[in-house]
Amino acid sequence: MTDNLSKSLKSTEHELSWANRGLKGNNAYDVKELCDEIEKCQQLVALRLEGNTINEDAATAIGKALEKHSEIERLIWNDLFTTRLKTEVPPSLIKLTQGLITNGCHIVEINLSDNAFGPIGVEGLKTFLSSSACYTLEELRLNNCGMGIGGGKLLAEALIALHQNSGGKLALKQFVAGRNRLENEGAQALSKAFELIGTLEVIRMPQNGIRPPGIEALTSAFVSNQNLRVIDLNDNTITLAAPKLASAIEKLPKLEIINLESSLIRTQGANAIARAIFSHKNLKELYLGCNDMNTEGAMEIAHAVKNMPSLRVLDLNGNCFGPDGIDEIRNALENTSFVNQMVFDDDEGSDEEGEGDGDENYEDDDDENEEDYEDYEDDEGEEDNEEDVESPSFFFGQNANQPPAWNNFQFGSNKTTPAQPESVSGLSSLLANVNVCSPFSFGSQATTEPKLASFTNLDKVKEHLKNDDQSTERAVKLLDEVWNDNSISQNDATSIATNTLKALTFTPDSERNFNERLLVALGFVKDEQTGRQRRTTNQRDRTFRTLIDVNKCLPKSTKNLLSVFLQNAPNDKNSSLSPEIKQQLLSALKG
Repeated sequence: MTDNLSKSLKSTEHELSWANRGLKGNNAYDVKELCDEIEKCQQLVALRLEGNTINEDAATAIGKALEKHSEIERLIWNDLFTTRLKTEVPPSLIKLTQGLITNGCHIVEINLSDNAFGPIGVEGLKTFLSSSACYTLEELRLNNCGMGIGGGKLLAEALIALHQNSGGKLALKQFVAGRNRLENEGAQALSKAFELIGTLEVIRMPQNGIRPPGIEALTSAFVSNQNLRVIDLNDNTITLAAPKLASAIEKLPKLEIINLESSLIRTQGANAIARAIFSHKNLKELYLGCNDMNTEGAMEIAHAVKNMPSLRVLDLNGNCFGPDGIDEIRNALENTSFVNQMVFDDDEGSDEEGEGDGDENYEDDDDENEEDYEDYEDDEGEEDNEEDVESPSFFFGQNANQPPAWNNFQFGSNKTTPAQPESVSGLSSLLANVNVCSPFSFGSQATTEPKLASFTNLDKVKEHLKNDDQSTERAVKLLDEVWNDNSISQNDATSIATNTLKALTFTPDSERNFNERLLVALGFVKDEQTGRQRRTTNQRDRTFRTLIDVNKCLPKSTKNLLSVFLQNAPNDKNSSLSPEIKQQLLSALKG
């Protein structure tokens, strides 16, 4: 669903499409045919260029051709800078839009999704975005652009400037910015822009690492946009912000789609949402899957929607109902038009397992400050005690002298081991060929030569890995160093991890080698050959966030292994694992 947010589905009568031709525009000559077509158009309302790649020289030629078309309204330029360096994007965007600033056009749609240009890309866009050409802007799509916190703040500034420059006439209707790692600060900055604009009908910001403070800031902005039809915050972390979000939803009667999937609203959050939507008459789709809610919360939702004739989709999959709970939910909804379309194939266990899984920490307090979110933020104070916390003892080789805190999964030993529980019955088949026997050590300090930041360049990573028998070991060592170096930003950590996975050429042998080293690096297994204990990972949440971002680059066997270990990791407050991030990672690996 998130990938579809990048697409502009609306077709226009006077549209020139050069989409998905694989054009590589490295100079003006390469794009001459395109420029000729642009100039031949008697009326050009929409220009579709997705699925190509251009640099500054090519962008200059295209921009000159566009100068003659003051009637242009839609710029569909998603996936336009593949293989280009981030530094190439800002000047290219400036050249593409330079003529549009002065030719008197009235832009209605801008789509620059799937262009990983980061904060500097927004820098190249902000002059155009705050110009008179965009006073008529209705739809802005910047999905999967890697903007980060800095880019989110720059974008907010540009939108505020646009609103002010237009004399308050800006009537932006759709804003799409999923998978951008905006986090709290980016969301808070954008919420100020949304609150000022006040005309939004669609706000989609999934998979951005937004936590309760950022969610609460957005809820205030939602209320200022009374025409909101779509709210999409899936795969963020709502938790303590659920009551305020519910309060905002209650005040937005025009809502048609609410997507809060994989956002940890939990049972009490579901109860609050149920109360908020009870009187809604326009709601068509409600997504609440993978939210750690139990049957109580689902039944509250069921009672709220069972007499709602407008509703056509209700997703409650991936929660904690158990067979009896599922039957109870289906019975409550038996006369609805959508009940036969509901699936529960990812139910995460019995109703009892879902109860109390964090709901006891849920507080509805309008006066909460930052300290109230300590259970959901990375708390360095708690990390100091991690060595005293016994997390799962998955290890290879001999049994440790100290009895493990919970079920052992022991490989490479002839000793009798306890029977495996049903929940990991498939683990042995997944690890049939895993054999951690070669020395594999991790340093406690980040590599300084070459500097880690340089590995945001793919070619630099390829040079480092060398494409030999030791490539996978170097790759996991690099990932480990990145995860444990606080001087590397989350954006750069994700970029380096992505480059590392792209640079590897996986064969069956190298894939197994990568998996066993990754499990050791993550502290899920012990490397008995080196005599080391299971590693304590002090940056577990940061590591998981990076794995969430790069999960599509991971081999299937790696995803399967990580899912098994994560599902059997403890989920209590004394564990070093963050339950929110753990759940998000599990959802990403399964998806």
